[in-house]
Amino acid sequence: MEEKRNLEQIILSGTEDELSQLRIWLFKESVRLENQESALSEKYSKLERDERAFKDRCDQTERRLETATKKLNNDKALFDQRLRILNNGFEQLNADKKKLESEFIRLEREKAYQREDEYDALDLLFRGVNSPLTLKKRYKDLMKMFHPDNISGDSYMVQLINQEYSVLCRRYDISMKA
Repeated sequence: MEEKRNLEQIILSGTEDELSQLRIWLFKESVRLENQESALSEKYSKLERDERAFKDRCDQTERRLETATKKLNNDKALFDQRLRILNNGFEQLNADKKKLESEFIRLEREKAYQREDEYDALDLLFRGVNSPLTLKKRYKDLMKMFHPDNISGDSYMVQLINQEYSVLCRRYDISMKA
């Protein structure tokens, strides 16, 4: 406040020299204030540019986040769809496996039944054989009937007959010269 009175006194009743010094001081002060205003204006402009750049980066980041979220949701939907397909496939495979297992069991029972029938047939074919001589005669007769060279021949049946013959030969302790 006192400085203001001093300035007013110099302006009102000051010498030429004091007025000249006051003008120089006012000029310097005016230049200093303009420079300060210019610096502040530049800082304000820089802050505005930084704010715009920050907002742009935020917008860009938000867009990338939205895009990534959409992609993630699409990937999740695709994954869920593929998972459902795989689960359905596994369920179908399990159902097929159960069918195959039941079919396998049925076929095994059928094979066992056929083997029983084969052995029953072999028992019938060799029924009444109670000596080595009757065994040889029956074997020759069966070979004449089932030999593969005959019209009604069956090589599988011949194999079964040969197996049974060898078992019965061991039972009667005879050589297999038929």
